[in-house]
Amino acid sequence: MARLLRRQRTSPMRFDQRIVSQMPLHELRNEHGVVSATELRELNASDIAELLRAGKVRIVVADVGSQLKWIPLDECYGFWKSEVKNHLADPAGENYLENFPDEYCYFASEWESEVGEPIVLLMKSH
Repeated sequence: MARLLRRQRTSPMRFDQRIVSQMPLHELRNEHGVVSATELRELNASDIAELLRAGKVRIVVADVGSQLKWIPLDECYGFWKSEVKNHLADPAGENYLENFPDEYCYFASEWESEVGEPIVLLMKSH
């Protein structure tokens, strides 16, 4: 007896459900879609501290196999101090995972966006 096979309809994936499949990223996405932003430069710890002192900064974390994680504006400074500062790789130096706590690190870059605040993209390496 033959069974009728029907193509299953799937709803389109929401932007906030997309996972990072490769790095480096060439665009940023949030729950509304592609964010109009341009990558400006790689960052070290001093650069990030300077951006945080200058005003509001958006932080987004990219980790292959996970969704982009946008840190709420009011939590960015605390996230920097508690999570990022000790795990930030130096873009100008040699970085070995075993030299970082729990053997993971972030490579940071600054992105300019239309919304005003600079965006710091943290690409997690582990």
